[in-house]
Amino acid sequence: MSAHPPLRSCALHRPGWTAWIDSRVRIGAAVSLLVLSAALPDAFAENGSCLPVSVDLVSRITAARLLSPIRLDGALDEESWQRPAAAPLVQNEPDNGCTPRQDTEWWVVYDDEALYIGCRMLDSQPDSIVCGLGRRDAYPVSDWIYLNLDTFNDDRNGYSFSFSPAGSMNDAVIYCDGATDDSWDGIWDVAARVDDGGWSAEVRIPFAQLAFPDAEEQVWGMNFSRRICRYQERDELFHRPRGESGYVGRFPDLVGIRGVKPGKRVEVLAYGAGKADFTDADGGDPFRDGSDWSGNTGADILWGLSNDLNLNATFNPDFGQVEVDPAVVNLGDFETYFPEKRPFFVKDSGVFRFAREGTNNNWNFNWMDPMLFYSRRIGRTPTLSLGDNDYADAPEATTILGAGKMSGKIGDNTIGLLHAVTAREEARLEYEGIRSEQTVEPLAGYTVARLSRTTANGDHGVGWMLTDVRRDLDDPRGREELTGAASAIGMDGWTTLDDDGVWALRGYLSGSRVTGSSEAIDEVQRNSRHYMDRPCADHLDYDPNRTRLDGWSGRLMLNKQSGAFTLNTAVGVASPGYEIGDLGYQTRSDKINSHLVLSYAWHEPRGVFRNRAISLGTYKLWDYGGAPDNYGSCVFWSAGFRNFWEAWGNVFYEPERTGRWTTWGGPPIRLPRHRSAEAYLESDGRGVWTVGGGGRVWDIADGSRGASAEMWFTIRPRSGLRLFFDPYLSWGHDKVGWVGTEEDSTMTDTYGSRYLFADFTERRFMMTTRLDWTFTPGLTLQTYIQPLFAAARYRDIKELSRPNSYDCNVYGRDNGSTIVYSEEDGAYEIDPDGAGPIEAYSLDDPDFNFKSLKLNMVLRWEFRPGSTFYLVWTQNRTDEGHAGDFELDRDARNLFGSPGDDIVMAKIATWWNL
Repeated sequence: MSAHPPLRSCALHRPGWTAWIDSRVRIGAAVSLLVLSAALPDAFAENGSCLPVSVDLVSRITAARLLSPIRLDGALDEESWQRPAAAPLVQNEPDNGCTPRQDTEWWVVYDDEALYIGCRMLDSQPDSIVCGLGRRDAYPVSDWIYLNLDTFNDDRNGYSFSFSPAGSMNDAVIYCDGATDDSWDGIWDVAARVDDGGWSAEVRIPFAQLAFPDAEEQVWGMNFSRRICRYQERDELFHRPRGESGYVGRFPDLVGIRGVKPGKRVEVLAYGAGKADFTDADGGDPFRDGSDWSGNTGADILWGLSNDLNLNATFNPDFGQVEVDPAVVNLGDFETYFPEKRPFFVKDSGVFRFAREGTNNNWNFNWMDPMLFYSRRIGRTPTLSLGDNDYADAPEATTILGAGKMSGKIGDNTIGLLHAVTAREEARLEYEGIRSEQTVEPLAGYTVARLSRTTANGDHGVGWMLTDVRRDLDDPRGREELTGAASAIGMDGWTTLDDDGVWALRGYLSGSRVTGSSEAIDEVQRNSRHYMDRPCADHLDYDPNRTRLDGWSGRLMLNKQSGAFTLNTAVGVASPGYEIGDLGYQTRSDKINSHLVLSYAWHEPRGVFRNRAISLGTYKLWDYGGAPDNYGSCVFWSAGFRNFWEAWGNVFYEPERTGRWTTWGGPPIRLPRHRSAEAYLESDGRGVWTVGGGGRVWDIADGSRGASAEMWFTIRPRSGLRLFFDPYLSWGHDKVGWVGTEEDSTMTDTYGSRYLFADFTERRFMMTTRLDWTFTPGLTLQTYIQPLFAAARYRDIKELSRPNSYDCNVYGRDNGSTIVYSEEDGAYEIDPDGAGPIEAYSLDDPDFNFKSLKLNMVLRWEFRPGSTFYLVWTQNRTDEGHAGDFELDRDARNLFGSPGDDIVMAKIATWWNL
């Protein structure tokens, strides 16, 4: 191994035109035969070169002490790499249980500071090696090596390190026996090179980046995996037959590491940032002149209390995110969920995961397991309403004064403890020439605690979680609009029911309590998660004078998670008072939910298919009082083809049923039959071009209908350059589109309110564009552009005539009613009974035409491991002209011609290991 063939350049694999045409001919045949696939003869045999693996797979790998220093250059010319290779691999895809097409040699050595892996990936066609170049955690199309370490040997958790021949790096934490979270970024290094015999690499992983037991001799689980792109091949240390579950639990043991103690390490990540905001300011605005300059410095400190327990503290923290959230038009009553992107909260976030582990085949219909900790609540946009003002200057986010976090293991227990304090935020107001200040967010403290324990073989686990929010409400507005304290506690766990882990049971139980003034608790009872004041719900205990609200939620799930036939069924309950919105995320309380899904998968290739699967499901929903709500049935299908195209889709059917939430807190109505179907197809993702697309259609028995279509294109003209386009278009016409509520004591049939609907027609177009340009693994330029156009028109405004029906009175047509539109006021004047005694009322025109453009450009340079420089430009534009009228050409001109807000930010973060 001391001599090597000449180095070669790395190029993106480009299929020829013959393969391009052939792939499209075959996919046409595949789609035509999909429904009859079970009866197809074997049109294609298994790869003739596939030989059953003839060696006994190892159960342990031995790491050796480093013989001499290693220079990371990918050359494998050091003495440590000249000994016999560690272990052979077996092919798991595409030819399950067969000998790999190409040979791989690899070694594991260590010293007191780090673990080293050297590997030689032999290849008979080195010109065909795919050398994807991408930013960290981007996973470009490429050959790959994966190194997975189960450092506590608990058969469920661990670390994943992966790299390409071009030196691209990815890392993640592994949980739940195979799920990954790539938000974790470790400090490690790799060097790779390609030559005439294949490619090779050297990896250094400092022990300081890993948590492991405090023992003289370490016994870890380990997997070494090679991915060969042109074959879609995955070679690993273990054989997993198709259809069987289990991943981390199959890892061989890594032994031989002795006397390693990383010690009590201290890491510091210091940052400095400057920001300039350029906005289109109103000429009379006393608080804005069109530009705003700001800067900040701070530091995060990590203190390793032991091998497997870390303490993180942050001072004047950097909680600004360099990536923007997508634009949305939310016409429902649920809060929009956005993922966390801030580094402090992303790191070790898996420790605080609740009720997500134990089963690998999970379904949810009209249900969301509670997210007890939704970290975007900390540092959120201030929420208190503003007083009368002509101009206002309110902060965009709440300042986080400081935060600390402890995470890791104590014995067999995994723990997580987080505490953060946010500042009182003030807004400046001017009203009729008089300036004032007003609190828009109180001083608050947030606490999260998590404790979990898993058995040594990973077959059973149990955990507890506690969250708590305390606010200093020292002004009347704060006491009226916000709860003073909110707490939640939960217990979750799982167990396998047989020795092979085929059957598993998972469940949780959670309780909540919020306290505050009667006004604040009344607001909680009436919000969209509860609607506890709604009529026709005798089981609800709505009390506008209460100062405390308690509730609970629980769920039990049974899963058959291995084999061709699988099953998933669950029942869940959320009481009307269950409320975790102060520090968690939830959709709806007051429900009892159940479902059953039966699935069958053909894992072995047959005919034009590599695999196929179909799932049949049924679900039903009740309110907490036992009254039926929504129910239906569905079919899901998927297919993978021999040419590595993929297809999938579903069909839903919901018969006539009760809708208890359609009136947004009003009485239930009777919903007509609803059905929908969608199908998608995506090409092989290994070439220069990848294309996919599909759509959805739906209709309701009352004549409502709609459709959506989407296509996505990925272009990789060269290694390191990726362009992604995702145009999306939708159209819908709903005979009973929600408008709002108008209180009227004369409406005794509908409990003192008019519940307003309309014929609702909406059109949307969105074009998400991404450009990722990787110059080197440490220097990247990312560009994100998203124009959004959404317009809706409301006609035939109507009111619900009586509960538990689908009957509506149309204004201007029924009961002598009249409706007149005023162009000057932009509102409808509605008289429900014409010349009758009922007073007329005004309704603002609900038509809208919302246009948005979001642009985000990020230059990222990791100038040394853990130390990064960012240069960011963000632009936002919006326009709302021509309400109700969708005309894409005109709307695009108006949007791009509207004034925009620009933000330029520079940030440098430097990491030191003390």
